[in-house]
Amino acid sequence: MCGIAGIVRKNILEENFYKKTLKNMTDSIIHRGPDDEGQEYFQNCFLGFRRLAIVDLSKDGHQPMYSNTKNECIAFNGEIYGYRELKKNLSEYPFQSNTDTEVILSLYQKHGSELPKHLNGMFAVAIWDEKNQKLFCARDRFGEKPFYYAIGKNGEFIFASEIKAILASGLVDEELNSEALYHFLRHMYVDSQQSIYKNIKVLPPAHQLIYNDGEIKISQYWNFPNNELQISEEEAIAKFKNLVERSVEKQLVADVKVGAFLSGGLDSGTLVALSSQKNQNLITLGFQYEGDWDEMPDARSIAEKYKTAHKEVALQNSEISTTLVEVLKNMDEPIADTAILATYTICKEAAKNMTVVITGNAGDELFGGYGWYQKEKEILEKGSANSAFLPMYKIGSTISGKLGLEKSRQYFLDKIFRAKFPDIVAYQKGKVHNNFSKEETSLLLKIDSDYEHQYPFELDKNNLNTCMKMDLTNVISGDYLVKDDRIAMMHSIELRTPFLDKELVEFCSALPAKYKVNSSQTKMILRKAFGNLLTSNILNKKKQGFGAPIVDWLKISEMEKLTTEILKNPSSKIFTKLNFSEVQRQLNYNYKHWSLLVLGIWMEEHL
Repeated sequence: MCGIAGIVRKNILEENFYKKTLKNMTDSIIHRGPDDEGQEYFQNCFLGFRRLAIVDLSKDGHQPMYSNTKNECIAFNGEIYGYRELKKNLSEYPFQSNTDTEVILSLYQKHGSELPKHLNGMFAVAIWDEKNQKLFCARDRFGEKPFYYAIGKNGEFIFASEIKAILASGLVDEELNSEALYHFLRHMYVDSQQSIYKNIKVLPPAHQLIYNDGEIKISQYWNFPNNELQISEEEAIAKFKNLVERSVEKQLVADVKVGAFLSGGLDSGTLVALSSQKNQNLITLGFQYEGDWDEMPDARSIAEKYKTAHKEVALQNSEISTTLVEVLKNMDEPIADTAILATYTICKEAAKNMTVVITGNAGDELFGGYGWYQKEKEILEKGSANSAFLPMYKIGSTISGKLGLEKSRQYFLDKIFRAKFPDIVAYQKGKVHNNFSKEETSLLLKIDSDYEHQYPFELDKNNLNTCMKMDLTNVISGDYLVKDDRIAMMHSIELRTPFLDKELVEFCSALPAKYKVNSSQTKMILRKAFGNLLTSNILNKKKQGFGAPIVDWLKISEMEKLTTEILKNPSSKIFTKLNFSEVQRQLNYNYKHWSLLVLGIWMEEHL
């Protein structure tokens, strides 16, 4: 995995200034590529690169890399899966290396702006086309690899893998983006289509960008299939198994040591089982929580079954506050995902023994792993919410007495719940992944906003797959993948996500939801396809993952001290944006409290 950066400006006359500026940018992201660095200079474009060697460890993988004609030069961050197969169909190109980078160059020569459609993997690409004096950029379909850009003080087009590199140029002001803050408070992360800074933009997943003669053109090159598959369950399971197994095999390709995170759940257990069949010396890593949060007994059962070299890490209570500050100090944007501490700790340990790690991200969103999908399925089937929602509300005794229990239940469903959540899309937007309400957020920020994530597909209110795609293109790309990429790169390791293989995602997103979720079970297709590889405990357990006991953590004395120093101090930087009295009302040892503390720490470290 690597880091890229660049500056485009017509007739760069201050050559030494921009060379130094580019060096400052690449130096700021040395953690993304400690193995090598490179810069290439054209009259109108400077490209920079930091390398973490994964495939072809020789100097042949040095970047920026020129094409055979010297007309194209690329800076590339990512991995292209199956690139060796692609290479076989490019016999007309005189390859000089065994890298996926050179395959991208040859594909660009052959297909031009259609290039991204031919790539399967995680990538952020920038290609300077000297003949046409244009910069071609593209980002992978799901946002695994980052790409930020900005217009500098002198009209420069500036891009980089991380925000800190753009800020290191000294050419962009650090003005906070109020809409991004609004989204963070609402959902605990910055939206995938924005950055925390007003003057720094993000290239959305599945989009490409062309910068030519001072003009930016952005377009979407991929979307989910339009039509649902007409397929039997037996055929679906067979196809699904084949796609998952092929993806795992492709993503195990590396010239460095490969490991896997093992949480004790269905997704990571399946990937470890399949990976161990291809890699006899697989290392597995797990994070151990205390008490009921501990999933390591189940993780150990898989590690023992497949004879992996298993290791577990943990955090002591006394380490929680210092680790939280350390993580947020190195994160370019605030993120209140409760798994950031576990991810940081486990990545730190992984870096001691391996460079590539397999993770189970996106399984829930693709295979129907969350309980809210079951509730949304019931909404679809009954035309409204069912009695499963009743414990969240109290039916008035007057209504109950006059109408009877059953009629009062229907009165509630029809008149109250349905009015607020009339369909699955409304329920998904109104109940899932929400933190502060719109009203609370407006009071905290002292502004009103109607900002919402824009989905790149039609929101079909009659298909449960819509909700899964909403999660896949929102929380996955804005939260989970940001967390994983930035934290893994802090430790110079690469995380790979086999479930985000292009063909697998296209298949699962078009697979009828009835094969994924029913009223009693989630992830049905995963269980039926690979259940024989897992233990009975894992198959029958409730979902957990890398969550965290936030209530207990916030009551640790060191965390209480952070709350006092930052959230109860009117002179803290957070109160340049948030209302002090409204923040005090929300300090109740819950997720809202946690997200405010995260934001407060981040602002102290970055502003």
